[in-house]
Amino acid sequence: MKTKPIRLLSRSARSVFAAAGIALAMLAAPSFAQEEGADVFSDVEKEAIGQVIRDYLIANPQLMLDVMDALDAYESQAEEERQRVVIQDNRDALERDGHSYVAGNPDGAITIVEFFDYRCPYCKQTGEDMLALIERHDDVRLVLKEFPILGPNSTIASRAAIAAIPQGKYLDYHFALLRAEGSLDRDKIMEVAESVGLDTEQLARNMESARVDAIIDENTSLAREIGVRGTPAIVIGGQLVPGAAPLSDLEARIQAVRAAAAEAG
Repeated sequence: MKTKPIRLLSRSARSVFAAAGIALAMLAAPSFAQEEGADVFSDVEKEAIGQVIRDYLIANPQLMLDVMDALDAYESQAEEERQRVVIQDNRDALERDGHSYVAGNPDGAITIVEFFDYRCPYCKQTGEDMLALIERHDDVRLVLKEFPILGPNSTIASRAAIAAIPQGKYLDYHFALLRAEGSLDRDKIMEVAESVGLDTEQLARNMESARVDAIIDENTSLAREIGVRGTPAIVIGGQLVPGAAPLSDLEARIQAVRAAAAEAG
């Protein structure tokens, strides 16, 4: 199912709509109510009502802030619900697409999906947290999805990582790329590949395959569909967690998924 993303309004635009909403509410209030069939407000009455509303808002500016806070909360809740529905609709593509590398326990009851870019500094930090999670929790399966968004070298690194899967050294290469220091250009990417024992000639050939193109395109489309706007982005328990969430937060979410499963079954 395709769901259009919510377009959040700027705070200034929201203030305009908030004022309009307050005005409409006041016009609809009993003190302004008219009998059915009565004429609309005259120009004089409209001007008088407008002045009352203006004076009231000037005297009570907190009301505008309260309305904007309510709009913020509504937009946030609506976006979370949209993401929950889209994630559920795309659950198979997220968790079991048949080509993304699965670290940890492939049969684990708890699935974490991570979208990442090898050149993203926050992904480097989160990568170490992901490693800690799969080492600590034997019921966690970690699905790794390359999502190169930081330029051509990011794409080259993602292509190389995907191309490493047939050689059986993806996970070593994955963490080596995340830990690599300095510029991650093609020479560096191949240097890292050689350091973990990959056949770089075979890797270079596999990097140019249509399969690699298809995987990156699919990951990109899926990320956009569920509302990923940057890296890292993690999906766990049917929720999208944007940014480098603290390890303690991820641990808490794992426990929450376990508790929900125990309660359900």
